[in-house]
Amino acid sequence: MPLTCPRCSTDVPDTALYCPYCNLPKPKRGFTASAEEPRTPPAPVVSSRRREMKNRPSRRTKNTKRTEKATRSRSFKVPAVSALVALLGIVVYVFVVPLVYSTVAEPKAILASLEKLRRAPSNEEGLTIDARLSRDVERSRRVGNLVEYQGWTVKPIKGTKSKVLLVFSYDERDNQQQRAEWLADLTHNTFTPQNELAVSISQ
Repeated sequence: MPLTCPRCSTDVPDTALYCPYCNLPKPKRGFTASAEEPRTPPAPVVSSRRREMKNRPSRRTKNTKRTEKATRSRSFKVPAVSALVALLGIVVYVFVVPLVYSTVAEPKAILASLEKLRRAPSNEEGLTIDARLSRDVERSRRVGNLVEYQGWTVKPIKGTKSKVLLVFSYDERDNQQQRAEWLADLTHNTFTPQNELAVSISQ
C-alpha cells in the first residue's frame, strides 16, 4: 500500500526511501504514521541550583519586609509619643501650675494691706506713715539731695502667699538710699518693721 508524502501529498511506494517528487526522506514508520504521531516538546531541564534560587525568597523581598516592619513600628511610636507628651502637659497644668500660683498673694489683699500701712499713724503726731515719708522726700528735693524717687513697692516672699514685703524708697546723692521696709502679714493684718528707717517712722 503506497504511503502519502506529508509535504507534497504524492503517493510514495513502500520500497522507496525518498519521495519521488520532493525527495523528502521517508521515516522508518512511514509518512502517514509519522504525520499522525503527535510531537510533544521536550520538558525544560531545570537545574537543582536554579530550583533552589526560585524557591528562595529574594533579598529585595526581605528588605521590603524589613522596611515595611520599620515603617509600621515608627507609625505606632509617633502616636504613642504624642499621647505621652499630651498626658504630661495635662499633669503639669492640673498639678504643677496651681502649686506655683498658690504661692503668690492675691492683688486685692496686697493693695488693702498697703493702704492700711500708709494710713497707719507715724511716730509724729498728726502724720500718717505715708505723709511722714512724703515730707522727707520733699525736704530732700528742696535741698537738692533727691536723685531718684521709687515710692511704694511690693516684694513677694517666695514660698508663701500670706506675707509680702512693703517698701518705700528713694535715692539721694553720694549713693545714699533711703529705704523703709515692713513685713506685712495679710492674714492677721499686721506690719513688722524690718530696718532702722521703718522702726524710726512707725509708732
